[in-house]
Amino acid sequence: MTLVYRAVRQKYATHPLDTKGTWLNGGRWNPPGVGLLYTAEHAALALVEILVHMPQVPYADLPSFRLFTLEIPDADVRVLRADQLPLYWQDDNYSRSQTILTDWLAQPDVLALGVPSSVMPDGINYLLHADHPAYELIRVVEEKALLIDPRLWSK
Repeated sequence: MTLVYRAVRQKYATHPLDTKGTWLNGGRWNPPGVGLLYTAEHAALALVEILVHMPQVPYADLPSFRLFTLEIPDADVRVLRADQLPLYWQDDNYSRSQTILTDWLAQPDVLALGVPSSVMPDGINYLLHADHPAYELIRVVEEKALLIDPRLWSK
């Protein structure tokens, strides 16, 4: 089994495997209408992935987060390296990167597709496809508060 990590806002923590947000809004790797669960290979990367989207939020106003450790079946994992992707995969405009995985998004042959983190390209984010039959096999093995050290934030 492979362990992955997911940071979830406290208000959504009762449904850590819910993909409604990405289904409605899309993300870097998926357009709206496809439900993916974005996870990371390490807890620290899960933290970095959420903090990068909140640079203007004062530390005192940061929402509370929960950190989930998820277990996924090893047989349902494939990893893509940055050199296997088009050069534009890191663009801030997601409309182009949302088309890179079109085949997998339409017909997921594996549950988890590892892709490089745009924040830390040496790190791997795992996209878990809600339409894959093995999605129901994902297990939450741990949940705890995700504490954000104030030293990471400007004063």
